[in-house]
Amino acid sequence: MATTSFTTPSASFSVPQPPLLPTQTFDILPALHELLSRVDHSPATDPTSSLTLLPSPPAEAEITYTDLKPLEPKDLPREVGEIKAKIRKALREIEKLPNIERTVDEQENEIAELEARIGRQKAELRRLGDVGRELMERG
Repeated sequence: MATTSFTTPSASFSVPQPPLLPTQTFDILPALHELLSRVDHSPATDPTSSLTLLPSPPAEAEITYTDLKPLEPKDLPREVGEIKAKIRKALREIEKLPNIERTVDEQENEIAELEARIGRQKAELRRLGDVGRELMERG
């Protein structure tokens, strides 16, 4: 578990950070891309159609699924179940994170308060530095 350390003139303390979620929790795009590739697997072959769909040449980073069976629309709900389950699991994991229920306004208010506190601490440090310099000049 990662920690963030804070040092103040009077104390030093650490606030434990929640563990990061595994990246696999949010890795749904490849499965979704594969599913969509199966739905849109073959171009239109109707010779009377005025619109012809030509396959574009694959880009270097493009993934092609040549060994996939085309997916019939009636089979789509069954096939989509695994992806939906992954999304639900990711949402449950996100809901477990601390302070996830806080609004953006609440977070912005806290940030403003912390920035004001930092400003006061810097001003106090400058004042203490001035006092120290003054004592050094006298002594």
